[in-house]
Amino acid sequence: MNKQFSKRLLNVNLTCFMLALLFPSAFASSARAQGSPPVLKKQGAGPQRQAARAAQDSDDEDEADEADARPTASDPATVLRKARFVFVHSDTAFVSGHEVEASLLKRKEFKAWGMVVTRNEAQADLVIEITRKPLTRRFTFSVIDPRTSEVVASGKTRSVLFGKKIPNKVAEKFANRVKVYRPYP
Repeated sequence: MNKQFSKRLLNVNLTCFMLALLFPSAFASSARAQGSPPVLKKQGAGPQRQAARAAQDSDDEDEADEADARPTASDPATVLRKARFVFVHSDTAFVSGHEVEASLLKRKEFKAWGMVVTRNEAQADLVIEITRKPLTRRFTFSVIDPRTSEVVASGKTRSVLFGKKIPNKVAEKFANRVKVYRPYP
């Protein structure tokens, strides 16, 4: 009886460990929630407390200055209409950024719009980020305005054994998203 209980406990622990490896974000939020206990505030206003308040006030002013310096959100249609330089970033080993770049350059709409692929992310007007959901055939892409970090378009596609390759599908779906706001000339 005791051995069976030990085996079950070991299986449960092993299962939890494997789930934590597969889905770290789900377990990280619960760990943060169980983190350190809240700090109690003291009523005294000693010199250390006053210095801490002064430092916090100056930090708040710095944050307010940074908030004013941040670019404001803009209309996705305007961003897609005016974009010229595109940077491609792939977070997956299954799709290379270079393959997507080549697929974009082959598209006649891309050429007609005067868009150019750049390798300098600082120069880019749009950044295309490609990811793959773990243990699936689903690939997603997001088109981001790097000045505001705002997602202006996104899409998803699945890989198949015989059919269009993922880079071609991403390029096609990107062109379709841009066509809505920037008609083919």
